[in-house]
Amino acid sequence: MIITLKYFGLLVDITQKKEEVFRLDETKVSVSFLKTKMETAYGELKNTNYSIAVNQAMSSLDYNIKDQDVIAFLPPFAGG
Repeated sequence: MIITLKYFGLLVDITQKKEEVFRLDETKVSVSFLKTKMETAYGELKNTNYSIAVNQAMSSLDYNIKDQDVIAFLPPFAGG
């Protein structure tokens, strides 16, 4: 499975990337699994509040990611 990961705001500083293509060998991957995997790769994410969107829609942690999905890691933001 190949997915695209996008990072915004403070998360770009943590990952040193705005975007990356990520290959997963697993066939069934939840947002929760991916979150844990990314927090292992980028340890500072563990201490950061952020939300995750899949294909431009906010996602629950139990959502199953599909091949070619675009996953966005979003820092907290304020409206106004």
